[in-house]
Amino acid sequence: MNKVDHPDMKEMLQEKRLCILGAELSELDIFERLLRFTGAQLKLLQCFQAVIEHGSKLSVELSGAYIMRCESSDRSRDYLIQLGLRLGGFFNEAGWYADAERVLLRCRQLCQAQPQSPRYRRLTLECCHRLLNTQSAYCCFPAAAETYELSLRLLGLGHAAPASAPPPETLRACLRALDGHSVCDSDTYCNNFLLHKLIKTYNCKLINICVRDRSTACVAAGCRAGCASAALLARLCKEFSSLHFVRCDYGAAHAWSTRALALLTPHAPARVAVEVIRACGKACVVKRRFAAAGLLLRQAVALARRAFGPRHPAHAHALLDYGFYLLNVDSISRSVAVYEEALSTLRRVFGRSSLHVATAQEDLAYALYVLEYSSGRFYKARDHAERAIRIIENLVPPDHLLLASAKRVKALILEEIALDTPAGQDMSEPSLLEESEALHKAALALSMLAFGEKNVQTAKHYGNLGRLYQSMQKFQDAEMMHLKAIAIKEELLGAEDYEVGLSVGHLASLYNYHMNMHCAAEKLYLRSIAISLKLFGERYSGLEYDYRGLVHVCTQLKRHERAEHYSALLQRWHELREQSKTEQQPALNDEQVLPLAELCARLDIQ
Repeated sequence: MNKVDHPDMKEMLQEKRLCILGAELSELDIFERLLRFTGAQLKLLQCFQAVIEHGSKLSVELSGAYIMRCESSDRSRDYLIQLGLRLGGFFNEAGWYADAERVLLRCRQLCQAQPQSPRYRRLTLECCHRLLNTQSAYCCFPAAAETYELSLRLLGLGHAAPASAPPPETLRACLRALDGHSVCDSDTYCNNFLLHKLIKTYNCKLINICVRDRSTACVAAGCRAGCASAALLARLCKEFSSLHFVRCDYGAAHAWSTRALALLTPHAPARVAVEVIRACGKACVVKRRFAAAGLLLRQAVALARRAFGPRHPAHAHALLDYGFYLLNVDSISRSVAVYEEALSTLRRVFGRSSLHVATAQEDLAYALYVLEYSSGRFYKARDHAERAIRIIENLVPPDHLLLASAKRVKALILEEIALDTPAGQDMSEPSLLEESEALHKAALALSMLAFGEKNVQTAKHYGNLGRLYQSMQKFQDAEMMHLKAIAIKEELLGAEDYEVGLSVGHLASLYNYHMNMHCAAEKLYLRSIAISLKLFGERYSGLEYDYRGLVHVCTQLKRHERAEHYSALLQRWHELREQSKTEQQPALNDEQVLPLAELCARLDIQ
């Protein structure tokens, strides 16, 4: 393989000779050689994105060149498969999902056209792993379901229920099948890796070892395949978890992520380990297992920083997940700081026109909205939300689901700005509320199209419309939206989930302040408080609104002793919140990477 002159590529980027750089990178042979330099991937990502922002359709040109090369049949099938895996994987990492899917679908066809020996079955699964990553991130749910089912069949799990994660012993059998033999299981891979080193060092053709009182014979290639198969299966389980997560099936997401973590070995590539730990941490957040989530996501950040450095996208993506955790445990200001750091890194790598950057903008916008909810200073949050929407609108079709979440965030912000805007200003309150309604309805329509009505995301959109209609004094419509949201969330998440408590509290507010249904409001407030105390404890920020609501309810019902009781609880809450300001989350820079066995032991993962 000819060496590619990386300094020239760097100089062209620095000197803004982007037309020349684009012409170079659009040559598939040149780009393929660059992909082989794994140490230069970060620079290649920066150059790739800079050329695209300059006006090139580089991802389209390269994906088209790959398809044409597959059709011409002038290269071997194995070469084309490996090229497709590398190119599709790069497009994934760069956030150009449509072109990644195009390449990987053609690559999968090539894999499936071969006799399905263990080798080609592994290659097909490698392709499915990358495809699932693409299709989940790009919200291609029907296609992702097909890839998921194909992966299960190739693993011998086609009989399993689609949403269930099989027990660990079943997955160990999958590993043996992937290797094409039955002598190695997942618990021997670490030993096999060390054995491979002995074989290489001493030029031994065969060494017999005993593992768990059984004789296991391994040649070097078999050992390497065993480690690779374990990593592949861990990545697949991680992608199964991610697919269920974006579809809001949080139980299955958690189950698959813990299976992925159990399959990791100490010799798994750092990128694989970081992605698996991140997936498990996010699943723990939505399952409200906050101690485990905090440990996992701090470990993911620390491992990504150690393996890739603080300015790498892998570190930034781990930070986004950690920010998500902080937001959910009510550490709002810290969450904002983490999101800002992640956004800064992603902008340095991907510029200002990337889906990765748009995601970070949206996450930061929502965190700022929560942070400034009591202050009313929403303009920074609005700016980030609008930037996110502009980026997404430039990169995806107008009916794409990725727009739903960003529009929802902007709608929430506009509603609060409208309510806080003094009468008589140029920015009229009705126009902002009407724009917010249009955004909420657009987000709801996209969610219904992608998920149907019985989905947590759809329920959230109903709840957001309910709050908006309350602000617009459409109280009957608001009640209907809140009741729909509660019913869906209860059915999918259970009666004591955080999301249920949130919607119950919103309905209580409607009954209390606008519909004079104070007795019904009291019951709802008490239910919301019980859920919050169980999940988050006495310092949870949302308790303020429920306690204030109960003071108002009891005052209206002339139950003054109870009003004083809830006033005292509110005062106690304020004192606890002041104490919590001095208590910080553990500093990320102080986090030490734990050995994998110790991490799993702390989480009780077998």
